[in-house]
Amino acid sequence: MKVKVRPLNIRLLKPTVAVARDAFRDPASLTPHPLKKNIGFKGSLFVPTAPSRKPPAWVELLNEGVRSPLSLVNASSSAVLIVETSDRFFAISFGYGSNLLRQELIERDFGLKVALNTVDPDALRSVDMDTREDLTLHTRRQASAGSRLLTFGLDVTRDLMRSVTGRLRDPSIGKQVTGSDALALNAQIEFTGLGAKCDRLLHEYGKKDYLKEFAFVDHVRKIRDPNLKDELDQLLLQGLRAGTSTSGYLAAPKPIEWDRFSAFNYSTEGHADDHLDLDLAHYLGTLDTGALSISKLRRDRIGVKYADADVTREKWSIYDAIVYEATHKNNLYALSAGEWYVIEPSYARRIENDIKQIPASGLKLPAAKSDEVEKDYNERVAATMKNIALLDRGIRSVTGANAPIECCDLLTLGGQLVHVKRKTRSSTLSHLFSQGVASAEALVSDNGYRNKVASLLKRHPNHATLFTTPTFDAASFEVVYAVITKRTAAWPSSLPFLSQLNLANAARILRRMGYKVSLLRVDVP
Repeated sequence: MKVKVRPLNIRLLKPTVAVARDAFRDPASLTPHPLKKNIGFKGSLFVPTAPSRKPPAWVELLNEGVRSPLSLVNASSSAVLIVETSDRFFAISFGYGSNLLRQELIERDFGLKVALNTVDPDALRSVDMDTREDLTLHTRRQASAGSRLLTFGLDVTRDLMRSVTGRLRDPSIGKQVTGSDALALNAQIEFTGLGAKCDRLLHEYGKKDYLKEFAFVDHVRKIRDPNLKDELDQLLLQGLRAGTSTSGYLAAPKPIEWDRFSAFNYSTEGHADDHLDLDLAHYLGTLDTGALSISKLRRDRIGVKYADADVTREKWSIYDAIVYEATHKNNLYALSAGEWYVIEPSYARRIENDIKQIPASGLKLPAAKSDEVEKDYNERVAATMKNIALLDRGIRSVTGANAPIECCDLLTLGGQLVHVKRKTRSSTLSHLFSQGVASAEALVSDNGYRNKVASLLKRHPNHATLFTTPTFDAASFEVVYAVITKRTAAWPSSLPFLSQLNLANAARILRRMGYKVSLLRVDVP
């Protein structure tokens, strides 16, 4: 008889699991079913004692319109088979069985590593990724036929691979695999073969074959282990309570309409006091830091006011706005937009070296005042320095773009496109770096956009000619990233790692387009 192809959903449990029942959130609610003898492996099947039966959520709406109430219920069937082999425990879930497991005991990225070690790199069908920008974007890209990774447009410097689906190189393992924390596998298998299958998957998990095609997955990884998250949150609290942290600051976790922006405020002040910038020290000064907790950081909110309204609108969690880095057990971790990431040490060193290779700008700009916002600083520079034109908030539309793009903040006669941002503004400074890339791409590709920028320079006709030449030569321009920050001997290594990562990525893209790139520190008291 031909062996059936069956879908399997397999998780590897951490070595700390001593007995099968330890893997479950509520073992008392489960009934264990012993396995037959002589099946080739040890294990137990666990099934909820009483399957949950409750009305579907949509019944309430329908009952409002029918004469007699509906008595419909859902039966949520679930089961988990615990397989013990090779001195490890595996959990094979059926139905809603994965919800029965203790999430902190699941070996993270087991499925992803197995999939990357076994998949045919020319036969990928789907890739799930997180993109680290002002927002963390969760996307899934699928191909109509098996394809290489390049087809999916994944940028290895900023995208985190969460899951991959593809055809397996070795059909003895299975036909198709999807890997994330769990491994979803379609394989010809009988029950007695589950122990050997888990043995094989554990062997594949231990390999390093994925480094040939997918080494980038180890560079930056999102932390999903609840216990590790708790440990890192405690490090965050220790630093905030002691006031000794130099790596932490507040940053808007979502994009802000800066052309309409008026002020920030904090719920700890009743949203009554307005502030031109986010300041972690100021927020901490509004409360008793001895009573600080993660739950309070999640409850307290940041509000935003815009110039055309007096009311506070966006209200973000303080926790989601904290950008923080910490070293823990010899690893570097970063908190950004409410998520913890671990950075592979050699990759961190490589990015730091890339940043050091970005030359310091030869442009000399005056120091910023301690209470000076970017708009006022840019206006002061343009008013006091010859050959510099103000383009701050000179936003113009681009053909095919979803939103208007600001060319730059300051423009020199020598073709320096200067983008200015305080270190404490915008999540990990990505707004600054992405602004430079977006305007550079628009200038290269859209003659209409260049003419619109030139129209903003009526008072500076010599500057306007930079954009009205018959052909645009990116090599004659220099993108200058000017960061307003306190003087430090470690500059630019003092930038948070995620900021360094975004800067390195922006510099790579700009150089590829032909632009020169430089970095400028604007001192502030």
